[in-house]
Amino acid sequence: MIPGKHSIQSYNGPLRLRADVAIVGAGAGGCAAAAALAERGLTVVVLEEGSHWNPADFKADTGFAFRHLYQGGGARSLRGNAVIPMPGGKGVGGSTLINSAICFRCPDEVMRSWREDHGCHTIQDATFNEYFDRIWETLGVGVNPMSVQRNNNLIFREGAEALGLKGAFMARSAPGCQGCGICQYGCPSGGKYSVDRTFLARALATGRVGVYANCRIRKADTQGDRVVSVSGVTTHPDYPERQLPVIVEADQFLLSGGPIGSPLFLLANGLADNTTCGRHLVVHPTIGSLARFPQEIRPWSGVTQGYYVDMWDQGYLLQTYTVTPDQYFLVLQTRMGEATMEVMKDLKYMASAGVLVHDEDSEGRVQHTPAGPDLSYFLGDLDRQRLIAGLRQTARVYFAAGATEGFPGRLGLARIERESDIDAALPMDISPAELMLYASHPMGTCRMGVDPATSVVDPHGKVWGWANLRIADASVFPTSLGVNPQVTTMAMGLMVGHSIAS
Repeated sequence: MIPGKHSIQSYNGPLRLRADVAIVGAGAGGCAAAAALAERGLTVVVLEEGSHWNPADFKADTGFAFRHLYQGGGARSLRGNAVIPMPGGKGVGGSTLINSAICFRCPDEVMRSWREDHGCHTIQDATFNEYFDRIWETLGVGVNPMSVQRNNNLIFREGAEALGLKGAFMARSAPGCQGCGICQYGCPSGGKYSVDRTFLARALATGRVGVYANCRIRKADTQGDRVVSVSGVTTHPDYPERQLPVIVEADQFLLSGGPIGSPLFLLANGLADNTTCGRHLVVHPTIGSLARFPQEIRPWSGVTQGYYVDMWDQGYLLQTYTVTPDQYFLVLQTRMGEATMEVMKDLKYMASAGVLVHDEDSEGRVQHTPAGPDLSYFLGDLDRQRLIAGLRQTARVYFAAGATEGFPGRLGLARIERESDIDAALPMDISPAELMLYASHPMGTCRMGVDPATSVVDPHGKVWGWANLRIADASVFPTSLGVNPQVTTMAMGLMVGHSIAS
């Protein structure tokens, strides 16, 4: 292993690497774990299928972003009682490259449940609060100033305050945010502190870490109860036929492929069985809404997700969001043709926000099949009702802020013209297939616990049955979080990294 950053442009032949620890995946958990390990003196190889990125490399172009920064070319989705798009990041930095930088600490109730209901004794408040404090400092977490929040966030705050709701501007790992509204394409200003620019940078500064991008790892070789090497091929983003073999030997191995990649790797290599691995997929089901105002909002401008309303005790949050105009066009609930073009014509007068549900009675599964990954998810009835309640509340917030009409994410519904029409337009018996669903934040497919019959990893993140194989990503979460997960994922990475080092 040679310390530093490496990529396809520097690979002149087959790669054969050796380190104390090999990490597969350079997302939030993997990069935090790399820092924890390197700071304690271990040598680390980090392997990532995607590329290294600098802020100047990013483009405000949907096609470019989907091709280079998104799993499945941006087309990944879940099948079930509705077809639900489910994005995921690709590249050194993982989904932190394309997320909105929202930072929530893991709710105390969730950590308590993980300890008491799932036996995860390592998830202690004192320890994880230290991790959260470190993450806050490392990522420069704070609330962005009003100058970059702009109208889409400010108008939602106005409506929430008029209704007396519990709202606040969200803490974000974007201390240099300029409000350009394109977080989902990668941050071109460098104002967002993704993990490649924070935890991984600190790991690299130790001189004990080599990060090898453009390496697709697919195979694990074992002896007895130990993994002895992982292997795969290099991948060229423009010339997929150009491949070189990659093999990495290490004393310890850590998967950070995310809640889709990690279970698929285990199942494909016979490292876990499908009675537990790949099951219990949970996400945060979300639905967006638009509302028209007399004044200009310009929803594509400002912090992409800056303000939220806390309805966590009712099972959901309301969060503002912005996307580029072409993305608004793709997610409008109106029928193609004149109705949609009427909305697009007046897009600068629209505001947008959505409901994010805790995920209490929905569940999915990740399966490895000869035809490729099979991702399924069935929206539960209680979660469906929470989504509709959240859509109603979002509409009420907008009308309280002075909206003239609303456009909630229900297929075929043209508009809501008066506040008194909200309940009739959004009855509680709407089927999942009628809702414009979006799957945020997959979790739980390799969940942590104390019983191998019901979990995939033990409370230290070690895969049952293997002496030197661990997982550090959101797949180990025993349940849904109910809040954006990047901070909790990094905390898991720190905990598992320290567990390996000790």
